[in-house]
Amino acid sequence: MDMHTRLREARERAGYADAASAARRFGWGETTYRSHENGQRGFKLDKAVQYGRAFRVSPEWLLLGKGDDLKKPVSLVGYVGAGAEVFAIDDGGALDELEPPPGIGPDAVAVGVRGDSMFPRYMDGDILIYDRHIFIDQADGQECVVGLMDGRKFVKIVRAEPDGTVTLESWNAPPMRRMEFEFLAPILWVKRKP
Repeated sequence: MDMHTRLREARERAGYADAASAARRFGWGETTYRSHENGQRGFKLDKAVQYGRAFRVSPEWLLLGKGDDLKKPVSLVGYVGAGAEVFAIDDGGALDELEPPPGIGPDAVAVGVRGDSMFPRYMDGDILIYDRHIFIDQADGQECVVGLMDGRKFVKIVRAEPDGTVTLESWNAPPMRRMEFEFLAPILWVKRKP
């Protein structure tokens, strides 16, 4: 199986009926994507990473046929509750595994909402999915899972400060000002409880 065939297979397994629908969903140039999938043009690592993230397969498998070709589940790694603080499990395991929504990368994880402290934004039982860490200028104004230098994690709206710290805002609590952070990861998907 060549890289073009693997790309088509990954797209089909991700639930996209044709190349055009996948290109529209992810904002790719339809002609370019179609030429990668039908074998008219090859693609390099940067595109393999982009396509792998979208279809939840490894870039190595797309390019070389090596590594993992399975659609990876999203691990539920903790809960977020009062004060929008995330309480993660610390053993590297998962509380549950979820079917990944489209366009979520293979490193995505999720936290479940407990209680009503984040109402009306989130409700008890909602699942918040996030994966990649972004730079402070990209996070400004976005709702993110924020890892602070002291080990605490929160779901907050990020406001970049000129000194490189962040102010963290929430719907129902006073802001946390000038916080030093380890990472900022935007909420990419919210799965509502049925």
